[in-house]
Amino acid sequence: MSCNHLLISHKPALLLLFCILVPSVLSNTAFLIPPKSQHFYELTNVVSMHDLQRSNAEEASYIFRAQLKVNSVWNTEKEQLLEVFITYSKVSAPSKARKSSITAEITKIPDRPFYVSLINGKPNKVIAHTSRDQSLLNLERGFASLLQLEYENGPVTEVDVSGKCNAFYAVKSSTHIEKIKTDCSHWDLKVNYRAEKALSISQVSQEIVEYELSADGGLMQAISSEKHRIALASKPDVGSEVSAKFSLTHLVESSDLVKQLEFATLDEAINSLLEWYRVFDIEADVDGAISEIKDTTLKAEIKRLSPELYSENVGKQALALVIAELLPLARITKQTEFNEIFEANPDSVKPLIDLLAAVQTIEAHNAIIELYKFDVEDDVEFLEQYLQSLAVGTHPDRAIIEDLFMRLQPSADVNANITNDKLRDTVIQTVAALTRQSGFDANDSLLKSIRQFMLDNLSEKCKEIDCKVTYIRALQNLQDVNTLPTLFSSALNGDVSESVAALQALKSFPIASFNEKHRSSFAEIFYQTKRKFDTTARVFALDILLALKPTKDQLNELLNYLNSNDRHFEVKTFVIQKLRMIADHCSRFRALLKSCLAELPEVNNYHVIGQKGLTTVLTRELSKSPAFNESLLSVQEIYQGVLKRGTVELLLGAGQDEFSSFKIGLYTNGLASFVGDSDEESEDEAEDDAPVNAGMEISVQGVLLRPLVFFTGQGELMAHVWSGTASEPTPAYQATVLAEDHEHYVILSSGVTVYFRVIGTRSIDLNGKVEFSLWNRNANTEINQNIGAAIIGNMVAGFTYAKVENKFTVTNEPRLKLQADLDFYSGVKLCMKLQRPDMLLNLSNTKSVYLTPNAYYKHIRTKSTQKLAGRTLALNQKNNEMCNIISGE
Repeated sequence: MSCNHLLISHKPALLLLFCILVPSVLSNTAFLIPPKSQHFYELTNVVSMHDLQRSNAEEASYIFRAQLKVNSVWNTEKEQLLEVFITYSKVSAPSKARKSSITAEITKIPDRPFYVSLINGKPNKVIAHTSRDQSLLNLERGFASLLQLEYENGPVTEVDVSGKCNAFYAVKSSTHIEKIKTDCSHWDLKVNYRAEKALSISQVSQEIVEYELSADGGLMQAISSEKHRIALASKPDVGSEVSAKFSLTHLVESSDLVKQLEFATLDEAINSLLEWYRVFDIEADVDGAISEIKDTTLKAEIKRLSPELYSENVGKQALALVIAELLPLARITKQTEFNEIFEANPDSVKPLIDLLAAVQTIEAHNAIIELYKFDVEDDVEFLEQYLQSLAVGTHPDRAIIEDLFMRLQPSADVNANITNDKLRDTVIQTVAALTRQSGFDANDSLLKSIRQFMLDNLSEKCKEIDCKVTYIRALQNLQDVNTLPTLFSSALNGDVSESVAALQALKSFPIASFNEKHRSSFAEIFYQTKRKFDTTARVFALDILLALKPTKDQLNELLNYLNSNDRHFEVKTFVIQKLRMIADHCSRFRALLKSCLAELPEVNNYHVIGQKGLTTVLTRELSKSPAFNESLLSVQEIYQGVLKRGTVELLLGAGQDEFSSFKIGLYTNGLASFVGDSDEESEDEAEDDAPVNAGMEISVQGVLLRPLVFFTGQGELMAHVWSGTASEPTPAYQATVLAEDHEHYVILSSGVTVYFRVIGTRSIDLNGKVEFSLWNRNANTEINQNIGAAIIGNMVAGFTYAKVENKFTVTNEPRLKLQADLDFYSGVKLCMKLQRPDMLLNLSNTKSVYLTPNAYYKHIRTKSTQKLAGRTLALNQKNNEMCNIISGE
């Protein structure tokens, strides 16, 4: 309420006196530093680093102390300019003896002052000397931000050193105000990140600022206390936490006369300083020095780590750990050094190829394509390994995608042409996957060109079915909603292979991509309302229908199908097992299913529910805390007693989210004639007449690779049977690929830069063998998956004169063995065994503190190991019975 308004009240004399006396108080409270005054403050910043398990009571921390002389050198009623000298400063840290501390004086801070402009009592700009380093400028911004204060309760949006923040003020008394800051824009400055939650990080940040004022509104103390906790989303007890306290404490007010700048406006006063100073926004900039990699080269590090950098270590944690350690340095390495490294390490070529694929820079890409040529047959193996590892990358240089896409076009440059069909398939899949993962805008010209290229080849240029399937797989990796009409057309109208491939591609899309019209199309395929469909196509359609969360009527329709005269009882078995699996994991669906079955007694009986099929759908927990939350999803689709399509998928969990880290799929066609002892009646002649073939599909982190074809045609099959060439373990996939890849910065209230990086890699060795005997009428399949996994995280916080750091490492070697024995001597008996051996999970933390002025450092190391007992996973009772029969028990 203004004084002019108060003067018209009933007590004019008293109120007039109030208005005469109060202006001097209001003008002082408008500024925390009174005009024309000089004050001395102590500035203190304590920064501590912790591992999340607090495995060691010792902490890595430093304390920065400085004395400030603050002069108010220009002011009006609404504007002010402060001149600030740093008169003395030092840093200290706990000593190695634990009961004392090490202190180092800072002598390099210039004696020139910096300036802070305030408008309406709020800090606006920092005017600093151009020669000052970034961390010191950020510190000055941090000081200015402590002057950011509101005097009323409630939420506000304000800008300070941490960026644009949401703040809530609580006025405790006339001299005590509290501020809570949330959602500051500079608390999460992402550089690299994974969109998949299970491979990402979780972050919790909070800050409270407490102000103590004098009776006349002067700043006596401001204390900012904040914590930033960053953890692996898939393992929340692994990560780092930085805590900091930044305080400004009043020491004394000087009686010295403060010389004023004689200018009419604030802008003029600031301009008078600009010969030696520059004007900066109050928001801090990242201090890049905190994340620099110094005093080493990639060549030197590879020489140091070379004993582990061999192909023989694929599938082991040692190789995964080395790739993760080398990756940050490799990302800043130039092409010439890469070329020298390959020349110097001929025995480590394959691991080096995987390393350069994870790098995803044009420098690394150019090094590869200079070493290996697309038109040289002997180079195909190395190029395909590079491309398959590159395909799972998170942020490839755009130039890499442009180069690979160019190579798919007819070219006058013979060296750019791809002469090998398998390599061309791999390039197509890689281009599609990288385009999706780059997250291009919908109107991006490169995205449009790649999408149109895929669609044109599928719709117009491909005459053979294999060619069409190749581009449908590419659309699966691209996952562009603009391709849905084409995929639905292939699913509904294509022949068996095209329809199955299209439905598999549609199944990979986010469920939010589909509408009610799409749901009707999936229902048309599953229920075969217009024509017959392959059983695999129907199974894929059912998966999507259930993911779309059916209504009660839709679920009733599905349950009534079980009582229909459809003779594909393996499909009905799939439906029953899928419903049970979903009900086990979702209480809402379980209640809906129970309600529907209660209303359908003709379905809810043993005659219908007790289907005789061998098809299996199940999920099993592989590991949980203290290890990663991992589960296994297995789908084994049987047709006439023979495995038609089987998948084993490893899922990594993070809260309610799951991520497919690896998926193996086996498919066969036409083998029923060799078994020929099933009582299932086929209604689909196309399935019975399908050509004999078999192969393996592999998806790595959601990216579908080119399939491995075991044989095509009966002649190739018989050659394997009689020669035994498939009876020895054969590598199907060997690579070390990038998984976790996160990098970002946080700016603390003191202006200190926090840098956080997580690199995770998985070294995968997948091999298998098949033994097939027509004489004994049995077959045995064994698939071994060996994975070495490593995650390296690093959090660093500090400025020019001190820093703290926590480096954590997680390693493990999960193994999986799938064995399937088929006996068709008398009837068909299929026994599957799934085993996971013992596993060790290793975790280490190294906390460190460094003081620059005296080159002091201290390391605090901790290690722990968790053993997870192996297990044989139970599948179902029918499988147990079959295994007992085959083993003679």
